[in-house]
Formats: sequence, C-alpha cells, structure tokens
Amino acid sequence: MNVNQTEIIRSIRREQRNSEWIDRSLPALRKKFGDRYIAVKNRKVIDSDEDFDALLSRIRKLGDPEWVTFEFVTAEECIWVLYANPFARGVSNRLRGGG
Repeated sequence: MNVNQTEIIRSIRREQRNSEWIDRSLPALRKKFGDRYIAVKNRKVIDSDEDFDALLSRIRKLGDPEWVTFEFVTAEECIWVLYANPFARGVSNRLRGGG
C-alpha cells in the first residue's frame, strides 16, 4: 500500500477532528452508547457494539475502515488520579536490601 505524506497528514487531521468531537460529545455519547465501542466517521457515530470484533467486522464490510475512528465509551465518567509517592524510592531500596 503506497501512502504519500499528504494522505498521512489528511488521515491524522481527520482522526483528530473525530477524537475532538468525541471528547466534546462524551456526556451525550455516554447516555446513548455507555459501555459500548463506537465507530465515528466525519464526527458522526455510524455504528456501535459491545463487541469490538463484531463492530470492526461490520465497518470493514462498508469499505475504507481507515476513515473511521473507534472509541470505547464508558457509561460513567472515569477520573484517574496520578501522584508521585515520595516514599516509593525508600520502599524499593529497602526491598532490595538497601537502607
């Protein structure tokens, strides 16, 4: 498959537009598609399923799956809290036999 730089840039921009639309639309998407995979083309959900392989199979039959953005939509908002543990280094040193 020959892909030129212009096609790559177009594909990246298309993916970015779909991803940004998904992020902005998450509250509504959660209500309608919670705990399902969605297939988005041109900022519109074209299909969804609980089973990613089943969804991908249907999208492949439509042709041009590279034009589609896939995303899993959780039913509830997930908040990830990451922090640096100031004691982690000391603990790992003691586990290795250090002071």
